[in-house]
Amino acid sequence: MLKQIFKYLIIAIFAGYALFAIIAIPSSKKTEVCRGVLVNVDDNDMNIINRDEIIDILKNEGLDPIGKMLDNIVCGDIETYMNNISAIKECQVYKSTKGYVVVNVDCRIPIVKVHDEENSVYHIDNEGNIITGIQKALYLPVVSGHVDKSMAKDITAMAEEINRDKFWSSQIEQIYFDKNGKIILIPRVGNHIIEFGEADNIEKKFNKLYTFYQNGMNNIGWNKYNKLNIEFSDKVICTKRDRYGKK
Repeated sequence: MLKQIFKYLIIAIFAGYALFAIIAIPSSKKTEVCRGVLVNVDDNDMNIINRDEIIDILKNEGLDPIGKMLDNIVCGDIETYMNNISAIKECQVYKSTKGYVVVNVDCRIPIVKVHDEENSVYHIDNEGNIITGIQKALYLPVVSGHVDKSMAKDITAMAEEINRDKFWSSQIEQIYFDKNGKIILIPRVGNHIIEFGEADNIEKKFNKLYTFYQNGMNNIGWNKYNKLNIEFSDKVICTKRDRYGKK
């Protein structure tokens, strides 16, 4: 008899606790407010958006969760807005167990700055995506001339080859597209321009030019020629004609 009474007592205790957990705990969460925003963004020289700017975006767009009831904060709304910003590759938002909203941001990596023929200025990242609104000064090759956004693939291929090599990233200052879609490179060192041709065989052309620099220009001087043409497969054609107009 006593065993049965004890058994029912234990059951009653567990049932009471379960009822308390269902009623009391969710109720406390519904009254809990967001204590702050924790923004995580990679800290490096190429970051084009920082923590303070993200906080400002949330405030300006009415998405700042601080002081709002946690139960009323929709993390998906913040993610959707942030992921539509061209500078952001991916944004993930969630609520922490300590009452904070956590915002993790993965930024795009710009590799070139573009001034197109419609006088628009934007950057392109290493995946060929257009990035607008960058205010930070970045030391990247500049693309200009007869350029539009449909040429992002060719621009990306050129810029990636330049940026992956320490010598070319220091030497090439500007990439110019003429009206026929051919590329002219403006170097930082040397009184010449480089007629590259179309955006094909890019690595091979740069290797050929580097060999010419090492074996030719270092011996005869960097200011001897006004123009180097590397468009053709096995040749570097040098001329002393008037320098091509620099746009």
